[in-house]
Amino acid sequence: MNPIDDGNELPSAADGLDENVVTSDAEADHIVLSLNDLLPDANGEIVVMSQQGQLHLNLMTDLRICESGVAASHVTADGLDVYGLSFYAFEGGTRVYYSSDIEITISGAHQA
Repeated sequence: MNPIDDGNELPSAADGLDENVVTSDAEADHIVLSLNDLLPDANGEIVVMSQQGQLHLNLMTDLRICESGVAASHVTADGLDVYGLSFYAFEGGTRVYYSSDIEITISGAHQA
């Protein structure tokens, strides 16, 4: 997972964090990532959570959003309970769950 030149680095799996959970610190209030930079679990699910403060995440992808909403009772393949988290489901099966302190914007990866 590599932020696109915003001067902040996200922790990696090598830092002892689950590679399928993206976290942020208080200084990283705006992050731009390609959806391809995020590593989904075995079921194609990604959970984004902020440990401190508000976060604005701009996800760049050309995949269409097939569904969005708030998750019902569900546990990911990695054992994370995502009940009550907002989500976007993309064509191809990738689903991104995120907590209420995160604002996500979806942008086309190949905008002219």
